[in-house]
Amino acid sequence: MAKYVPLRFNDAEERVLLRLFAASGDTALGTHIKRIYFDASNPNTEALQRFRHELEGLRESVERWQGSSAGGVDPQLLVSLLCGIYLMVRKSVTEGVRAQADQLVDATAVENFLRGR
Repeated sequence: MAKYVPLRFNDAEERVLLRLFAASGDTALGTHIKRIYFDASNPNTEALQRFRHELEGLRESVERWQGSSAGGVDPQLLVSLLCGIYLMVRKSVTEGVRAQADQLVDATAVENFLRGR
């Protein structure tokens, strides 16, 4: 049983909605709104588990860093920490912000760098 629900947006809301819709890659605005609404009501336990795994990896890196000699800081470790933090922040923002960041930084290249460590 399909139900039609009309929605009204003010100008500011419409601009935000259309910008997020354009960045989302969804094929229809109604599909985009439904996906955002229903996805937001479901807890994303898989993403939380990935986030916990990444935090654990960063914790281990920090422990390695703290345990290293006082003679200097490993530049590779610093880059790895920065990459890990970037990926965590990227996953925590909306798709629109993620799409803007992806124009400047290739997240796949960052992930591949971390996998190669």
